Parts: sequence; C-alpha cells; structure tokens
Amino acid sequence: MAARAADVATFPFVLPWDDASPGLTDMSGLLDKPAGASGFVAARNGHLYEGAKRFRIFGVNTAFSASFPAHADAEKIAARMAKLGINCVRLHHMDNQAAPNGIWSADMRTINPDQLDRLDYFIAQLKKNGIYVDINLHVSREYPGMPRWQGMPSFFKGVDLFYPPMIAMQKDYARDLLTHVNPYTGRAYVDEPGVAIIEINNENGLIGQWWGGALDTMPDVYRTEFQSQWNAWLRAKYPTRSALAAAWNVGA
Repeated sequence: MAARAADVATFPFVLPWDDASPGLTDMSGLLDKPAGASGFVAARNGHLYEGAKRFRIFGVNTAFSASFPAHADAEKIAARMAKLGINCVRLHHMDNQAAPNGIWSADMRTINPDQLDRLDYFIAQLKKNGIYVDINLHVSREYPGMPRWQGMPSFFKGVDLFYPPMIAMQKDYARDLLTHVNPYTGRAYVDEPGVAIIEINNENGLIGQWWGGALDTMPDVYRTEFQSQWNAWLRAKYPTRSALAAAWNVGA
C-alpha cells in the first residue's frame, strides 16, 4: 500500500536571509573585491567591461525601504548576496516615499540624512563584497506641489520630460545625491567606480503618454508649456510656414 504523504518523514528546508557561511554553494570567490577595483564599468563594442574583462550582470532589485537597511543588516545582506554570486544591485523606487520607506524628508524635496546614511553604508558594504550598484533617479516620485488631473500618467511620467519645475527638482535631486560624498567610501557617487549604472528616468516617454491620451487631457498649465516648446522647435527647424507644411504633409 502506498505511503500517505502524512506518513513520509519530512524536514524543513530553509534558505536563511543572512547566511554567508563558506561552503560548496558559496560563489563570493567569483567576485572581484572591491567592486570597481579595475575602474569604472565601460561599454566597448556593444559589451560591458570591468577593466579588461567582460562584465556580465547577475543582479537583483532592492525596492522602497529595502535600499535603506540598518547597518548591522546591511553587512549581512551584502555578504549573503555575494555568497549567491550577485554582482549588481539596482536601487529601485528609492524616490517613491518619505522616510522610512524612501529617501525623502517629509517635504519630498530634500534628502533625509538618516536614510542617506543607511544608503551610504549599504552601498559601502556592497562594494566591499564585490557588488556594484545601479542608482535609479526618477522612478516613482510624485513631484510635490504640482497640479494633478484625472487620468494623469503615473508619477507624472512624460510631463517631467518637458515641464521646467519638475526638471529643476530632478536636477536638484541628482546633484544632491550624486555629488554627495559617501563617508564610508570617501568618494562622491559621481567619482565612485563601484557605481556601474545610473538610470536617469525609468519607463518614461512622451510617445507612450500621447498614445494613451494623457497629453490630450493635461490641464492648461502643462498644455501651454508643451505647446510653447513644440512651436519653438518647429520655428527653429523650418524657416517658413510653407516649408513646415510641405514637410508635415508628406504621406498625408
């Protein structure tokens, strides 16, 4: 008679989040330490290189509060990731919320110093263990004080590509974060070879928003700015109205 499932001896199979012990499954020896020891990751002939060696990314995301672990946890997480052979961490959705789940102070304009310290230490631990980082800038920030409307794109996608106040806020954020000197590495992020990639804008484009109808429903404050920039581009490109008409009537 076949044994029932309940009669078969079982045992717990657990993968501890903080296990960095050596053993047959430890792949941390495959990672060059620290990350960036050979200089900045470079693109050559359609491939990424770490010094003279091809760089292949085996990475994961940390999203929201996961990019801001306590110092003691950061040490364990980085070592655990190295054991798994992970060589790059994408710091994703850091800009979505104020502390403790994101990088911002309550005003959503200034970087929270405690969160920045946690991020700095986490990145330093990743670097120490041979793990690069991919810093994401605009992913899901809701720009404070900006007019909203029904049916607007998520996180002002598309609009922040042309609306000057949003562009200015993003420039401030990029400058404040990327020129900040990490006290645990002694380097600003713009000078840090352990930063493999910086993503300026995530899943964002005007054509996608036009296709979805969002550009047709924008309030006047955005519509007027967009129309002004579009008309200025047309005037700069075409010397006369007849030249513009001839170009845009092709195939009509």
